[in-house]
Amino acid sequence: MEKFDQRIQLVASSEFSKVVDQWRRTQSDLPSKSEAIRRLVQLGLAYEEDNPMRLVTAIIRPHKYEDVRDALLELGVEGVTITQVKGFGRQRGQTEVYRGAEYQTHEVPKIRLDIAVSGTLVEHVVEMIQKTAGTGKIGDGKLFIQPITDAIRIRTGEHGEQAL
Repeated sequence: MEKFDQRIQLVASSEFSKVVDQWRRTQSDLPSKSEAIRRLVQLGLAYEEDNPMRLVTAIIRPHKYEDVRDALLELGVEGVTITQVKGFGRQRGQTEVYRGAEYQTHEVPKIRLDIAVSGTLVEHVVEMIQKTAGTGKIGDGKLFIQPITDAIRIRTGEHGEQAL
């Protein structure tokens, strides 16, 4: 058994402690709480190593697209898939005027960006999109981040981050 000689202070919520205890009880050897946290950290690090790519999906206002695109290019993002979409969030649509008549639309036009990036770039991409696409008003959009297990470039057959 490996000897540990480094102490790390961890301040955590009672909810976190409950989740760790629940996970501990699922283990056949019922590790101590500190050993359970050590194992969970190792599992998380291994997961990050095995799945270094992320798919960032951004739903933004249409008039913000060009600013976001330019900022993504400055960050070194090499590819983005753009889709015109409609939907609603908390605002539940909007009121518009057409030829003097006011009408209610239930779905609001948005732009969906799907951006595959390496794990090292994901935080920069998220921060940049928030900064560039945000107006501070309801309807600014959403960001979703998902792990990518693999990517394959069709033309060359390259896998992983080389395919991005």
